[in-house]
Amino acid sequence: MQEQAYLIEKKRLFPWLEELQKEFQLIGPVERDGGSAFAKIQSVKDLNLNYGLTMLGPQVYLYHPEERICTIQEKGGKFDVQTLDTVPRQILFGVHSCDLHAITILDRVFLKKGMEDRNYRLWRENTLVIGFHCSHIYPQCFCASMGTGPFFEPKEGYDFLLTDLGDNYLIETLIDHPQPASPSRGREEMPPHSREAGRDRALKLLSSLNPAQATQEHFDKKSQISRELESQFQKEIDTSHLVEIILRNQYHPIWSRTADSRCLGCTNCIQVCPTCFCYNVKDRISFDLTTCERTRYKNGCLDLHFAEVHEANFRFTRMARLRQFVTHKLATWVEQFGCFGCVGCGRCMTWCPTDIDLTHIAKEIMATEKFYAARGDKKRTE
Repeated sequence: MQEQAYLIEKKRLFPWLEELQKEFQLIGPVERDGGSAFAKIQSVKDLNLNYGLTMLGPQVYLYHPEERICTIQEKGGKFDVQTLDTVPRQILFGVHSCDLHAITILDRVFLKKGMEDRNYRLWRENTLVIGFHCSHIYPQCFCASMGTGPFFEPKEGYDFLLTDLGDNYLIETLIDHPQPASPSRGREEMPPHSREAGRDRALKLLSSLNPAQATQEHFDKKSQISRELESQFQKEIDTSHLVEIILRNQYHPIWSRTADSRCLGCTNCIQVCPTCFCYNVKDRISFDLTTCERTRYKNGCLDLHFAEVHEANFRFTRMARLRQFVTHKLATWVEQFGCFGCVGCGRCMTWCPTDIDLTHIAKEIMATEKFYAARGDKKRTE
């Protein structure tokens, strides 16, 4: 893979975006209700490039919280199935590093070879992704621990990546995406779309800017900014043996204690998580039984009814559901997709009404292991 890096004056960014708006619907961070949110933009002046943590990430414009799968109509004894065939072209602008990583995770889930999700593929192929490096650290962020931020950019999945250098923006784009080898832990190959997006399309859209070539001096300044941000993190987690430790401690008392005393089962955590991909489906059938609209809506392990099967529920207790959520994000996801399911954005704990923190859960489990290891109790550490 090769990277091309350019430099543009700040005053040229918004006119460039306005030009792109002639071809794309612009989606970016704005101020809303005292906070930040990704929304469709009519004027580039509404963009807030210094935004904080948003409740919902930009991924909701690729994998929508609720979306129609198909409509089935009965006509003269025959069934006509209408699916999503076209979507508008759009730009996701201002995507922070953790959310860029989250998008690549969703790509592995929904664009898996032979199992592509039609709706996600259509939105992904018609979306231009422009990343924007963070300018400050939110108190709940721990992306540095997860290897996803603040300046740890993925090597696929975006078209442009901007860094604020003061008077200028550094613009990086991937112009070649060789197919990565699949690691032993199950990572799937990235779709051909990712390679195309980083090559021809990006270079064509950049041509109107006629940008200057970036130099080593600009990369040195970028590295300096990154080091300054890394020193500001208030939250961290040791991931070196995290997978093994979580899997060894599926019956640790913290699961039941946290679930019984604090977890409400409200599912806020899975709704705001940028990598949660589970969903449920529902059908709306007309009274004359001739039309059925099938939609899917985001759902997951914290919902009481999600694990219901015929006459049973294999995660009936809140303890089992909470354990599943944390274990999947910090352990079994690695075996499934070759990476952690948590990108360290801090959304789950920020919007948890009882402040449940998965890093605190992991740290307590680690502390228990260290205690028994120091005492020589091999049964508790093996």
